[in-house]
Amino acid sequence: MAHTVWETTSAIGSSLAWRAVLDAATRVAPAETTVFLQGESGTGKDVVARLIHRISPRKFGPFVAINCAAVPEQLLESELFGYERGAFTGATLAKPGHVEMAAGGVLFLDEVTDMSLTAQVKFLRFLQEREYQRLGSTRPHKADVRVIAASNRDVDEAVERGAFREDLMYRLKVFDILLPPLRDRVADIPQLAEHFLAQFAPMLQGRHARLMDDAFETLIAHDWPGNVRELRNVLERAAILSDGDIHSHHVLIRTKGHRAAPVANLRTAERLTIERVMQETDWNKSQAARRLGLTRTQLYGRLRRYGLDIPTSGAAIA
Repeated sequence: MAHTVWETTSAIGSSLAWRAVLDAATRVAPAETTVFLQGESGTGKDVVARLIHRISPRKFGPFVAINCAAVPEQLLESELFGYERGAFTGATLAKPGHVEMAAGGVLFLDEVTDMSLTAQVKFLRFLQEREYQRLGSTRPHKADVRVIAASNRDVDEAVERGAFREDLMYRLKVFDILLPPLRDRVADIPQLAEHFLAQFAPMLQGRHARLMDDAFETLIAHDWPGNVRELRNVLERAAILSDGDIHSHHVLIRTKGHRAAPVANLRTAERLTIERVMQETDWNKSQAARRLGLTRTQLYGRLRRYGLDIPTSGAAIA
């Protein structure tokens, strides 16, 4: 499955919540462990799956993805395991399935909680025995694949409803990573916005769109139900509508009957910027002050004003 520009860039972020995700992905990547990614739509589950593949020993093998919600129930089994010629009406040629194509690499099962119970039984058997059969065949095949699964739904709740097998959940959820929604990593919006706007320059004949203060305030006030994917779409539309300087009236955001109150001034933006720079410099105040264009005294004052305490896990450097 070809990946989009959004997928290749949305690993950007320095907030504590997103750094925890990247740290977990980095830790599990060298292992052969099955990984389960859970998070709302647009939070970057595909991004993290590709990151794990890219920094794992299987990086030279294929990355094969299938969206279980996008494939009709009656076709999912043949898409996963393939089929032989004549297996069903219209099967004029044999076709390998996603499991076979992922041999030596990673099989990414997106929206796995939408998999039918029948398909769950057969996939569980594959996970247990590492063997499968093409549809219309009695000959077993083996495939060496690492499985990464993902869902935008609570898999435990799906098990309680009887919509997902508990034994399959335990097989898939060996190492789980919860991806935070964008509203819980607002500090990453400036970085994400900067990268997205830079990507739009070729589309705008080389013109680089810039976020003005009022537009930035609008962005950080929104609750982003569509997460990073929504942010990119909103910025692309704003860049097209503007003449280069993006103001709040260019930022067209769909809301469900309510809107978060806009920030009264730029203090929120300043706090988020200082927090991001402090994290990027590992709380080295001298380095952070230079990057922010502040004296150390000015930086100390802002840290006190915004209640930005040093993380207890590390020591600050003056």
